[in-house]
Amino acid sequence: MVDVMLDALKDTLNMAPILFGVYLVLEYVEAKWQQRIVDAVEGAGHVGPLVAAAGGAIPQCGFSVMASALYTQRLLTMGTIVAVYLATSDEALPILLSKPDKAYIVLPLVGVKVLLAVAGGYLVDALMRTENRRRTQECRDRQKAQQEAVRIGEQSCSCDGTRASCTYEETGSIDWKEILWSATKRTAQITLFVLVTSLIIGLLINRVGQENLSRLFLSHTIFQPVLAALIGLIPNCAASVAITELYIAGTISFGSTVAGLGAAGGLGLVVLFRENHDTRNTLKVIAWLLGISIAAGILIQSVSGK
Repeated sequence: MVDVMLDALKDTLNMAPILFGVYLVLEYVEAKWQQRIVDAVEGAGHVGPLVAAAGGAIPQCGFSVMASALYTQRLLTMGTIVAVYLATSDEALPILLSKPDKAYIVLPLVGVKVLLAVAGGYLVDALMRTENRRRTQECRDRQKAQQEAVRIGEQSCSCDGTRASCTYEETGSIDWKEILWSATKRTAQITLFVLVTSLIIGLLINRVGQENLSRLFLSHTIFQPVLAALIGLIPNCAASVAITELYIAGTISFGSTVAGLGAAGGLGLVVLFRENHDTRNTLKVIAWLLGISIAAGILIQSVSGK
């Protein structure tokens, strides 16, 4: 047990400096371009799923939250928000990048998830046209009821004037103190998540054995992607950390990893449940997200055997 704890601590501490460097870059990207990406998704129209897939592939912690807020204001189609969730990987990519022996999987993983997001987004929009038209009309009706465009300072808002649906003028300034603090905080949080997850997996392997642990996670069955997707659906970055660590440990397949990370909408799902007052619509989004993630995971696992 002591050896397991020491190994987990050593591996986690080794990855921390690389993880901080990755988060530093991501925080800069988020501070400088996140609003532009959100604006692009909002105004994308028929190419919404394509733009959403590209934006969601960048591991920004706030992107799925912003996109969810736009969706609750009837500013995105159902296919677009599903594409955002499918492309989002939360903390998986930074963790993989921080492990040199696993970094090679990043491009295949991102590529598969982007393709899945684009295909899934257009499929949902094609089959949910009536629902999309209804929500778009609701947004237009609310705009007409307001009579005048909402103007607050330098913000130009649509629908109900919430922050999520506003376009801000670019200031060009970067708060490096905030970026350093955010990168440090995210590194500390994810390092702790990784340490705890690694300890749990290591202790389980030590106690029950790798083969029994794999059996526990339904290895070599079509049910493993289902289980991984249900874990990924938990609206917390700890879910994506757990899925990534299980893949690194060899407990789950690549197909199950795609299923789990595909369903991992992160904190965006919290916003969706809290702000979308149309419960049936929310459940439809979740059903599409789970269905597409599970189907993709089973297909990949069946074809590749991984």
